[in-house]
Amino acid sequence: MKIGINVKLAIAAGLINCIAWYIIARSLNYYSFNVEQYRYYVTLLLLLIGIPVSIFYERKHNNGFIEFKDALKCGVLYSIVLSFSIALFSYTYYKFIVPDAISFFVSEAKKSMIESKVKEGDIPKNIELVISYFGSFRVFMSTLIIGLLMSLAASAILRKKNLQAFHAN
Repeated sequence: MKIGINVKLAIAAGLINCIAWYIIARSLNYYSFNVEQYRYYVTLLLLLIGIPVSIFYERKHNNGFIEFKDALKCGVLYSIVLSFSIALFSYTYYKFIVPDAISFFVSEAKKSMIESKVKEGDIPKNIELVISYFGSFRVFMSTLIIGLLMSLAASAILRKKNLQAFHAN
């Protein structure tokens, strides 16, 4: 089975994202909430660049023509593979590399809520929200949804129909 250019680009983008995430985390001593923010920016940049490049190479492979649905498939496939690789690294990062980071962020959030005088009944709900922020499924779904939206836009812009195929009939 031949692996398409979309999958190769997405795997490369996933590796770039994971390496950037680790380098940023290491430079910020792992326990900074800004690590997630910078990782998110890197992911957006890789989606913004990778989806159009992926569609462009697929169009180039098809002699300069690509239908909207084929361009959309190309962008969504790129997004799925990238989302999966980021979610896998997220699980690895919080499970093995820095296993106590989530509890650190939860304790910091709890201190912040106590200092800002949040009601005692609201603290557990807010803590659950903080914990869910670091979930691999959230990372997967947010990347996939943003990738889907970017794929729709890129597919609409980069599509190019082959008019010769219509005139031949």
